[in-house]
Amino acid sequence: MLLTFEHSFVGSSDIQYDYCCNIYDNLLGDDKFVGYCKYYKEYFLHNQVYIEFIFIKHDYRHKGYATAMVEELQNKYELLWDGRFTREGREWYEKLVKKGVVIPY
Repeated sequence: MLLTFEHSFVGSSDIQYDYCCNIYDNLLGDDKFVGYCKYYKEYFLHNQVYIEFIFIKHDYRHKGYATAMVEELQNKYELLWDGRFTREGREWYEKLVKKGVVIPY
């Protein structure tokens, strides 16, 4: 993997700023886009963000791209978790905790 993360501001609401981050694997040739993450920062938080969701294209799942996205956000911000997960998301989060990638919320 040779990853590039492209962050962009996508808008705001009464309580938060919304961002998107596209994930590209530059070793894949023409189809470099593997997925994206939507995350947000509440107005009163300074350098803290929450992940709303991560989408990885089907063919690229279970290859470490979502984990790399978490690490990218942790390098830029303090990453907070609100505990709202899908079933699959909870399993993935628990694996991140077990591996020591994230500290439990």
